[in-house]
Amino acid sequence: MSEERILILVKPDGVMLGHIGEVITRLERKGYSIDALKVTTADADKLRRHYADLLEKPFFPEIEAYMYEGPIVAMIATGTNIISVFRRMAGATNPSEADFGTLRGDFGREWPDGLIRNVVHSSDSVDNAEKEIKIWFPELS
Repeated sequence: MSEERILILVKPDGVMLGHIGEVITRLERKGYSIDALKVTTADADKLRRHYADLLEKPFFPEIEAYMYEGPIVAMIATGTNIISVFRRMAGATNPSEADFGTLRGDFGREWPDGLIRNVVHSSDSVDNAEKEIKIWFPELS
């Protein structure tokens, strides 16, 4: 096992509902380090690069609309096996299916407009983490 980096985004609903501190607290309780953190916003270029594999999907406009709803907190965290561990901490993509005790299970929910607002994004592999970090933290490249 080796140290990995991960990109974590606290999405607009997580920011709006005040869950930034909880995400940070859960990372720190596990002993992971936060190497960079900033408040930012999504734009078309970032989203198209970040979600390149979803551009042709019929639900991509919903992702865009959701990510434009407000500020995003982007962070780079580091630790041994952090990608798989944080993804377990985040929970299932659909917050209604996420286990209680996970970020999405505790703080995500369904909304009347049908958009899935699921509090956080986390990189799913070392390669994707590095790609995503370059998108959201170009100043560190």
